[in-house]
Formats: sequence, C-alpha cells, structure tokens
Amino acid sequence: MVAKLNKYVGMAVLLSIYVAVPSAAQMLPNASSQNKKHSIARIVEDVPGPNERVTKSLIRVKAAKTPSGFRVPRYVSLKYSTSNGRTGPSSNHPVAWQYSRRGLPMIVVAETETWRKVRDVNGDESWMKRRLLDGKRMVLVRGEIVLRAKANSNSRKQATAGKGALLALDNCDTKNWCRVTDLGSHISGYALRSMLWGAEPL
Repeated sequence: MVAKLNKYVGMAVLLSIYVAVPSAAQMLPNASSQNKKHSIARIVEDVPGPNERVTKSLIRVKAAKTPSGFRVPRYVSLKYSTSNGRTGPSSNHPVAWQYSRRGLPMIVVAETETWRKVRDVNGDESWMKRRLLDGKRMVLVRGEIVLRAKANSNSRKQATAGKGALLALDNCDTKNWCRVTDLGSHISGYALRSMLWGAEPL
C-alpha cells in the first residue's frame, strides 16, 4: 500500500496511510511593523515550480573567509516555528518578514559574526540571528511527486508527497535523484532533484 503526503495548513495529521503536512511558507509582516511604509503585506505565496530559480546572483565566499567557517552561499533551515527576518543585521532593524514554519529551507547569502542574510523560497531576503538557523537540510516539494524505493523512475512506490510538503534531505548521491524522509511518518524514498526546492546545487 502506498502512503500519500498531502499539503495541509497549520498542522501535521497522521491518518492511516495519509500524512497531512503544512502548507508552503507563510510569510506575514510582523504586527508591530504593519504601519511602517516599508512593510508590504504578503499572505501565502506558492512554491516555485521546477523551471523557476531563486539561486541567481549569489556572491560566493570560501569557508576560510567567512565568520562561521562555512561557505557562502549554503542551505540552512529554520530552527523554530516562529522566526523574524529583519531589514538589517541588528535587533534595532524592523521586522520585514515573520516565518511560521519550522524547518523551512533558506539560503545564506551573506553573514556577520552573529547575523545571517538569508533568501527564502520566493526570493525575498532578510537578516536573521544565527541561533534561529539550523544546518539540517530540508526541502520543499515543488509539485506532487512519487517517492521511490530506489533512484529509478521504475522503482517501487514508497509514498507520494504533495506540493509544498516539507521533507528532510538525506543525500543526493546521484545526478538527478535525492533521498528524502518525511519526519512525521518516517517514510523515506528517492525523488527527482528538480522537484525539490533546496536540493539544487549552489
């Protein structure tokens, strides 16, 4: 029997063979900054499809030259269910976006000792304290996919994952396939790399 992972707003629910997962990134302006001119109200935006890229115009810095000792750009994920992205690298800067999904993948595009400039799935950038970010690799599903037992389109189906599903990235050992795991159901399988936002090389 094949399990199915579907997009669901607000919570993860396990029902026999169905696993519901939260919707794509919810990014809302912080309430305290709604009256400021720089704020732009944006509700939920769609996960970009496989032909859309937000990895352009990245400045590359070797690990030996960064404060963290890790290269830029690189993928990270949100450590908490509520995280503020600010307009600059200090707590005095206004909140530009508030993210409400733990594990959401982000790209570090610049950094200081205690702050990281990140780019989200929709291409928007903001500054976050480093403690809000985790090195664990996560991916967002660009469109409904089938998780296979092996890195082959003819391999047995393990599960299906709906658009916007959030999965842990285990590895991408082959050119076109990555092994991923749903942390709620613990179902693992292989998916096409092009269908996973956060898996493409930087």
